[in-house]
Amino acid sequence: MRYQMAIVLVATLLGVAAVSAAASAWEYEFRPAKVEYVVYGGYLGDTIPPSKGDSKISFLISGSAAREMFNALGPDRPDACGADASTRVRERREISCLRYSAKEYVCYVGFDLKTGKSIGGVIC
Repeated sequence: MRYQMAIVLVATLLGVAAVSAAASAWEYEFRPAKVEYVVYGGYLGDTIPPSKGDSKISFLISGSAAREMFNALGPDRPDACGADASTRVRERREISCLRYSAKEYVCYVGFDLKTGKSIGGVIC
């Protein structure tokens, strides 16, 4: 009986250790990202200078942040604008990510600065 209890205890401790190790591998921590932006008025494809009443922002995110976003969005949209034999596209609502190669990823997001609403950050 003691032998069985010892096995259960060891198995439980190993399980707790495995869960603790997995949980400690990820931390909620901000990391540097490569981001470019443009502030504009009007609409994508027909932009004008921003004004107090009409100001939007589009972000271009690249590097590891874009890779993580791309991987989280899946699956590919082979019929999406910009997709071809060498470019993979993944989109969800107002987030667009492209993979040009195994090492080159970009994502676009945008916001209307007057309303705070998420808008697309790029058009095809």
